[in-house]
Amino acid sequence: MNKIKALLKNPYMFSVVSKVMIVLLGFGYTVCQSRFLGASIKGDISYIDSVTKVAFIVLGFGIHQAYPYFKKKTGENVAPFFLRLICILTLIYLIIAIGLSIIFHSDIKLLAIFMLTPCLVYNRVVSYINMVETPNKKNATELIVNVFELLAVVIIWLFFPPSVGWGVFLLLFKDLLLGVIYTIRLRKQFTIPVKFTISGAAEILRYGLFPMLCLLMTTLNYRVDIIMLKQHVSSAEVGVYSVGVMLAERVWMIPDALKEVMISNLTKGKDYQEVGFVIRICNTVCIFVVLAIVLLGQPFINLFFGEEYSEAYIVTVIILIGVVFMIYYKMIGSYNIVHGKQKENFIYLLISVITNVIANMILIPRFGNNGAAIASILSYGMAAALYTQHFCRNTGMKLTQMLIVNKRDVERIKSILIRKKQR
Repeated sequence: MNKIKALLKNPYMFSVVSKVMIVLLGFGYTVCQSRFLGASIKGDISYIDSVTKVAFIVLGFGIHQAYPYFKKKTGENVAPFFLRLICILTLIYLIIAIGLSIIFHSDIKLLAIFMLTPCLVYNRVVSYINMVETPNKKNATELIVNVFELLAVVIIWLFFPPSVGWGVFLLLFKDLLLGVIYTIRLRKQFTIPVKFTISGAAEILRYGLFPMLCLLMTTLNYRVDIIMLKQHVSSAEVGVYSVGVMLAERVWMIPDALKEVMISNLTKGKDYQEVGFVIRICNTVCIFVVLAIVLLGQPFINLFFGEEYSEAYIVTVIILIGVVFMIYYKMIGSYNIVHGKQKENFIYLLISVITNVIANMILIPRFGNNGAAIASILSYGMAAALYTQHFCRNTGMKLTQMLIVNKRDVERIKSILIRKKQR
């Protein structure tokens, strides 16, 4: 028990454990949501979610990604200034969203996009600040909120008929609750006096431009397939595809968990060796998880989601091939952001997105959902190759040093255990 407690006190281990729990809860949530909505409404909700994700990234101006850079650069508490800036922007977006909702009140999909976007813009910034400052608390909070999210979808499924409105509510529920909790946790930062200047805000927005464009390119890599699919196949087929993507995304949460702690450590002084360590851990863990999903995925989909979503298994298997590629560009891209190399990120991701769009244009009309999944693999592979080549050239680290866990990594984990036990 002492060794387990010591492991959980380490940010990396706690992040992995919490993300595994979140994956399980998220799987339960998606099963209930998919069963409740049905494939057709599920497809509409996936489309709304994809467009909203793109909109809030553009309107967020990369503010959240600028936070670790300015914190490391100045060595000061920059949270109060960032919080005031995001509050001003969120208020402006809410006013605009209300005005647009009055004009386009007859289109529920547009209404959902207008109202979801300001919430996501605000939540992303307060979430990122919590991640940098207290990664363990942030992951624990997400774990608890995922429990409530699962309870919410079960209650709605039991007592209400399926509709787009309830689907939108479920999209909003988690982000709204997280936004409230993170705001309460940062309440002292809101009260710290700070001189808000236009020049200071402009400097943040100027730095955030390239990270925003990079995140936009990354998100388009994830979401452009659903947006383009909607133009060629039925909502039900989009719903099936979204379930397949969701199952693959649960594996992506493992590198995302370690990436969050890695960003915190890089901000506090760790060097490029930390990136190699995290990539090796992710590769090792993801290999076993991917194999398990490939072997058990089909019966699980049929059992939990039903025959309506049976074809999602093929999509999942295809996209899982790209998981390893994603590890490299997620980690190295985060390293570049912390060190101010956002232009390189943008160029590489732009090439990846162009690859994705062209591949989708060619493959979707011919192969439908499977074509979209293949296009995703091609774009992930392109991004991974570009990022890895740049990282190895500039740091001197070899690709062979980033493959799987080595003896030194095992010794590092053991030393953490011993150090925690002595304390």
